[in-house]
Parts: sequence; structure tokens; C-alpha cells
Amino acid sequence: MRFACSTASFPADAWVRACQKAAWAEFGCVELAVGSDPLPEEDALRARLRAENLELACLDAGEFPGDGEEEALAGLAHIGRVATLGRALDCDVVVVTAPAGGSLDAFGGRLRLLDRALGGLRAEICLRHRRETLLATPADFRTLWEAGLPDRFRPALDPAAAHAAGWGAAELRELPVTPKVVYLSDSRSGRAAPPGDGEVGLPRVLGELRDQAFAGTFVLALQGADPWEVEPRVREAREWFYYWWGS
Repeated sequence: MRFACSTASFPADAWVRACQKAAWAEFGCVELAVGSDPLPEEDALRARLRAENLELACLDAGEFPGDGEEEALAGLAHIGRVATLGRALDCDVVVVTAPAGGSLDAFGGRLRLLDRALGGLRAEICLRHRRETLLATPADFRTLWEAGLPDRFRPALDPAAAHAAGWGAAELRELPVTPKVVYLSDSRSGRAAPPGDGEVGLPRVLGELRDQAFAGTFVLALQGADPWEVEPRVREAREWFYYWWGS
């Protein structure tokens, strides 16, 4: 099990400064949230990770491309570039968020197309769910998996998004396969909150994952903190996690 701090925890900072802040908060791993932004240079990223004594745990490539053919091809190419950058840095986990439009059948077809395009590149693509996307509930995941997906695809669990869609710890076993990535997200009254400050019931989620012998990566992508307290809240969230999960 690894616990990474996402560069998305520091939205006011470029990735270099975000890595420095993650290291200051005593994280040993980082998620690089690139979204649709230009990717950092491989050598520059490697040097920064080495300088901060950080391991690259995963990369967040943003939202999966939508319905338009040109948009879809460009989006798939972007995911491929993200996966290639990760492998160059000994990281094989890429997170993408499910699209809001289209159908599960078309989504599954594009995932299989992505698998063929990646070929022999070692990369696990983790599908993050959101309310009002094609993957909102465990039933959506099951439908997608039952249609047939290559082994490289895994769920990425977002507890706050699950709570918003009406499900939680009790339904984790309904997912077709165990998540590879779990975001330490929380919310209160529909608004993002730092871990433990919300109503999602993160200790129950952690307990269920512990019972399932979860061995993937937890990611802190802090939201809901006031801008002037982001850095200390990131460190507090790390301490909160290890209190509930155990060191």
C-alpha cells in the first residue's frame, strides 16, 4: 500500500512547487495531475522527484475524451503520452475520469481501442467515477466489465463522489474488481471537505478496504480547505490517514 499526495492538492502552484510542498508534508509518493495540460519534460520531472526524494505513484490524465471522433482520437493520444511518460519514470498507473456523455457501449469500445494503441506498454488505466458520468454507481462498473475489458483497466474509487451518487462502504464489494487507486475524498452538504471533516464516513471506507486486503495506492487530492491553510491541512490529512489506517 502507498499513500501519495496529488499535485492537485495545490491548485495555485505549478507542478514543481507542488512536489516541493508534498515533500514538505512528509509524503514519499506523489500523483502528478496533468489533466489536459502540456506534460512536463521527462528529465525535469525525474530530477525534481529525485531532489524531493519522491516516488511517482500515478498520473491523473483528466477526463476521458467524449463523443466527437476528432476529440476522442486526440484524447486517447494524450492518455497514451501520459502512460509513456509514467513508464519512463517507473510508474505504470494512469487515472482517467469517466466521461459525462455517450453510452457505456461506446465508452467500452474506446477503452478497447486505447488498449490496442498502448500495445505492450505496461500501463494500468484506472477509471475514476463521478455522479452524472457514465460511471456513477457499482452497477455501471459491472455493466462495463461484463461487456469485456482488458486486464489493464481497474476502478479508481472516489468516496466523496460515491456518497454524492448514493452509495458508500457497504457497496464496495459490488464493484467488479478491487480498485487500484482510492482517493481520500470527503464532503459535507454537497461541498468538498478535507478528510475527516465531512459526512462520507471515510473510516468505514478504510475499514472495508482493509478487510479486502487493499494493496493499491491511496491519493490525497485535498479540496475544501481555505487557500491560506492548504499546506498544514495536507500534513494533517496525512496524519489523519495513518491514524485510521495504521502505519
